[in-house]
Amino acid sequence: MTTRLLLAVIAALLIVRLPSLVQPMGPDQALYAYVGERILHGDLAYRDAWDQKPPGIHYVYAGLRALSKRDLMVPAADLVVAVICAALLWILGARLAGPTAGGLSAAIFLFLSDPSFARYGGMRVRAQCETFIAALVTAALVVSAEGAPGAFGAGVLLGAVFVLKYNAGVYAGVVLLAIAVTRRLRARDVVSMTIGALAVPVLLIAVFWRTGALDDLYQSTIRYNVLYSSETYASRWQMIRYLFTFPIQHARVDALWFVGGLGSAFLLAAGFVRRAAWIPVVWVAAACLVIAINGSRNLPQYFVQAAPALALAAGVAMTVALPPFPRIIQWAIVLLLAIGVWRVGDDPFPKLVHNVWHDVQYAIGRTDRRTHLARYGGLREADKYSVLDNVDLGAYFAAHTRPDETVFVFGYSPGAYVYANRRSASRFFWSRVVIVGFNQENPRWGVNGLLAELRGAQPAYVVLQKHDWLPDVQDSAPFFLSQAPLDGWLRAGYHPISIIDGFDAWERNGR
Repeated sequence: MTTRLLLAVIAALLIVRLPSLVQPMGPDQALYAYVGERILHGDLAYRDAWDQKPPGIHYVYAGLRALSKRDLMVPAADLVVAVICAALLWILGARLAGPTAGGLSAAIFLFLSDPSFARYGGMRVRAQCETFIAALVTAALVVSAEGAPGAFGAGVLLGAVFVLKYNAGVYAGVVLLAIAVTRRLRARDVVSMTIGALAVPVLLIAVFWRTGALDDLYQSTIRYNVLYSSETYASRWQMIRYLFTFPIQHARVDALWFVGGLGSAFLLAAGFVRRAAWIPVVWVAAACLVIAINGSRNLPQYFVQAAPALALAAGVAMTVALPPFPRIIQWAIVLLLAIGVWRVGDDPFPKLVHNVWHDVQYAIGRTDRRTHLARYGGLREADKYSVLDNVDLGAYFAAHTRPDETVFVFGYSPGAYVYANRRSASRFFWSRVVIVGFNQENPRWGVNGLLAELRGAQPAYVVLQKHDWLPDVQDSAPFFLSQAPLDGWLRAGYHPISIIDGFDAWERNGR
């Protein structure tokens, strides 16, 4: 396959992704955007705006919000990172098995990892922690080939990976393997990489130490995440079983996991002849381990980080495996792979076409904004986030409050704060950590901590989401109203009003 043809395919795949720029941000992205916005206002993650993710993603979104407040920044960041990752895969694949392997890896990545294959056009998986992790790990593998300076640069990139997800530090082993099999691994490489890896984490720890918020960082990103992950496993054996079974299950529903899994199986054997073939295999294995550590909830964003590794495995395996066969056998194998890709999952390609076409229709003005936004969440009872509801809540807050007033939404609707450009009356601007009673023996946490903050802030409006967490944990509105201290405070100072279906809304008396 010629370089020009591969470039043409890649260009076409990028054009297919362009309509996604009209998509709104998803619920997790709204969380990051709110925390990022507070950082730009001088606040600090966890102490002033609680989330469970490590701090890296909040600073990424602070940067995006500094560039623009528009939802466009989320899909745009996702697209830019995809382009960078594809370019890096081309370089990496070319080093392992020649230019064709690089081009194939990049093309497979852009095609089969397109978020538009997912429900709601992939809104929920764009520009997640794993999106940036995937690109940073790919970059670390590329630069690690450049001697000790390259090892240092790889370390810096891995440090950035670590502050996005602590368990993603596992990828350091992949980079060390890559150095060992492509050139001799020396002690100075390990030292250089270690020093580089400390740079970003030490800088962020210094920020939290200087502001006296190290405990908030620890409680939120370590203790809570251990609890969150362990909720999905009854035992260590169950985690081990999940680690070895979910790749097979995912290969049955995701074409990239299907071709990447086949490629990994081939390269595992080929590695006994050519050790560099093990790099994509170990990378895929590391991604599986990181996914399993996150928990067995099978959240789609967890799997995003494996995309470049799977694409590289598929691209390199095809380049190495096909040439020894006669041309007719090569085409037969490619045809069988194409049939397998088409049949994997629940009609993924019609879904891709439908999602892209919907975005195109809005982009060219044939769909109005409310109709466009209405398709992103809220269509099923199981959906705990609706873009349109968050936009409407945000518009109401913006129209009925002053910029210096606070509001409070107890649920999973962080976009309301972002669209309103208003501050939450509590650092617990989304509800799950309070509902599960995490750290509630500490007066700054749980129901008592929330109540103290609400009493101090006296928000103009309190909005309780009726349906968000069941069957995981109790829904937010029933929980809030079942807690005597919270219910008593609310009824003593607020009166019910009607704003939007699916939410109990209360306005402060005297307004």
